[in-house]
Amino acid sequence: MLFKKKSKVQELIQKQINLITQGLGFLREAVEFYLEGNKERCEDKVRAVEEMETRADEAEREVEKNLYKGMYLPLFREDLLDLMELIDDVADEAERVADFFSIERPEIPSKWNEKIREIMEKSISAFNLFRESFMLLYEDTQKAFSHTQKVRKVEKEVDRLQNALNREIFQSNLELAHKIQLRDLVIRMGFISDSSENAADKISMISIKRRI
Repeated sequence: MLFKKKSKVQELIQKQINLITQGLGFLREAVEFYLEGNKERCEDKVRAVEEMETRADEAEREVEKNLYKGMYLPLFREDLLDLMELIDDVADEAERVADFFSIERPEIPSKWNEKIREIMEKSISAFNLFRESFMLLYEDTQKAFSHTQKVRKVEKEVDRLQNALNREIFQSNLELAHKIQLRDLVIRMGFISDSSENAADKISMISIKRRI
């Protein structure tokens, strides 16, 4: 069994996931402060997101050290290493979104603020659903597998929201360079849900292997 009982590795992966959850909360606040025009508070939250990414990397390295001690069979060890990399992708994408606001300072027409918030919220909820799938993995593999389907559903919703907003952006009277910048921001925010879906797909594969 992969997680027959709660192990040091499982606890460390959970630590990595918890750090990213916290970082996504900071990102949500950074976006909100930015939309409100409070750039100083936004920068504070951007730095918090960057700190989260660093700490999540440290947690990942700690898991790797424990895995290489031979705690699991090679098959499961490889699965867990892949899973950690996919989880880390979410942290990387969160940091990139934060940096986008901090560095590029996009001018967002207020009429699109709510849609930006919605995309951000849906993207974060995709990771939260992944986190729940991971928790189920060592309790009930069938439930873990079923729960990953919720991540895919939310990711599709994010795609729909992105496409709708980008359509509005390119039908607007903004300059082309401005349109492209806003499109890039919208796409970048969606990468969080994309990465969460990739991690959820790995949970699906692991849960299937555990039932064989």
